[in-house]
Amino acid sequence: MNIGVNIKKYMAAKNVGKERIASVLGYDDEKMGRLLAGQLSPEVSELLKLATLLKTDIPALLYGKEYGEKHAIRTRPDERVGIKKAGSIDYQCLSPAYTGRKMEPLLVTIYRQDPSAVTVSRHEGQEFLFVYEGRLCINVDGTEHILDEGDSFYFDSALPHSVNAVTEKARLVAAIYKSDSMVDMTRGRSMKAIIEAAKLVERKNIVVACPDETSLSAVNKAIDEQIIGKAYLVGDTEQTKALCGEEIRYPERYEFVDIKAPEDSYEQTAAAKAVAFIREKKAHMIMKGKINTSAYVKAILDKNSGIGTGRRLSLVGIFEIPGVDRLIMLTDPGINPELFTGDRADSGLDIVNNAIDVAKSLGVTRPKIAILDANEVPTASIPTTVHARTLSERDWPDADVFGPLSYDIALYEEFAEKKGFKNHPVAGKADILVVPFIVSGNILYKSWVMTMGAEVANIVLGAKAPVILTSRSDTDMVKFLTVCASVLYSNYLESKDKRNDI
Repeated sequence: MNIGVNIKKYMAAKNVGKERIASVLGYDDEKMGRLLAGQLSPEVSELLKLATLLKTDIPALLYGKEYGEKHAIRTRPDERVGIKKAGSIDYQCLSPAYTGRKMEPLLVTIYRQDPSAVTVSRHEGQEFLFVYEGRLCINVDGTEHILDEGDSFYFDSALPHSVNAVTEKARLVAAIYKSDSMVDMTRGRSMKAIIEAAKLVERKNIVVACPDETSLSAVNKAIDEQIIGKAYLVGDTEQTKALCGEEIRYPERYEFVDIKAPEDSYEQTAAAKAVAFIREKKAHMIMKGKINTSAYVKAILDKNSGIGTGRRLSLVGIFEIPGVDRLIMLTDPGINPELFTGDRADSGLDIVNNAIDVAKSLGVTRPKIAILDANEVPTASIPTTVHARTLSERDWPDADVFGPLSYDIALYEEFAEKKGFKNHPVAGKADILVVPFIVSGNILYKSWVMTMGAEVANIVLGAKAPVILTSRSDTDMVKFLTVCASVLYSNYLESKDKRNDI
């Protein structure tokens, strides 16, 4: 794997110069030279920036092949990717460079453990095993099978299963097949990059307040894709199991946090406990299950025990819109009734700053922000246009902000040029659209999703961790992409904290 060679390939294909790459990554000449020579591995946030700039996907940068390409790849022994779990199992991926693969071929070494320490797994798909050294015990759905050298075994991995070596260790070739990879099911290049980036960072933990089948389904998909490590399920355990039904698929990855409280305080108690897992840094993000939104948000913003930062909470929708060659973020289509409150332009600062943070977590180095309105000329008869101009005239050290702008001028360069906004820093190039009222944002949101078929992820910002507000009307893909985007935002917050500590 030579990232430098791959980056140079796509730099040439997209006509992007070395200076532009260095500027986006913040690299000096020495560091840039090491990158292009294949001597430096970029961080996940830097891979996202490169994928955005070069209009490609992360596997193209890592392995030189995009998702759409059909290819055949040889993997030499020294090119295998090894992962080890101390004391129990280690394995090597035999085809790490084949992008978009549906089958995962592995060389696996399993060490003998105390039977009480063996972990039970289950996941969608099928598995094939071939034992070439030692003896293996595999238990599938309560039935034990002993495999000798030369034996092979095929089973439905959605059934609960566990493995242990009978001899000191057992070695085998395994192939795991998954027909429903979320990457394959995602249509857009940028959304694929979000999923791949989320898979590259260290697995995150999530806490769910009052889980139900809908919320746990999204968590399970993220567990399937090796994005979520552990899920804390907070609520009455019996009720949780009843509500989640067949979605209770990974008991070894869940921790049930039993809540017993009177009916009139049950939701508040569960929400407060879920928030405590964020405060204690056991979980990296918090998700709403079957709980009233007001109880959920109240616990998050509680002045004594919440996780507020002093900023307004706001929703940022992240869209891949057909015909637009970049991710578009929309705020706020779901929480704040209006951008400006109390007839003050600076009241919109929190919403804009929240959106800037999301954009940066997704690899946009210097976001371009358009404050939308009906007219690009400020007029006293439409106070929001005056506030938009006042807000955009502030000093913005890490973003380009301009308003008011109409929707067409903000999003499409050809319309911007026709209306006299040629070579403008924002017009026609906006990454973030800020709406003056929730109703306009909600209409845009639903138009893009329902009429244009746009893919979307949603994050609520303004707390010390990503806040996930799922809706029963959201598709499984929306929920899954939301978890992926939340993982990347959590990773961004952690990196930001580390930089501040230096």
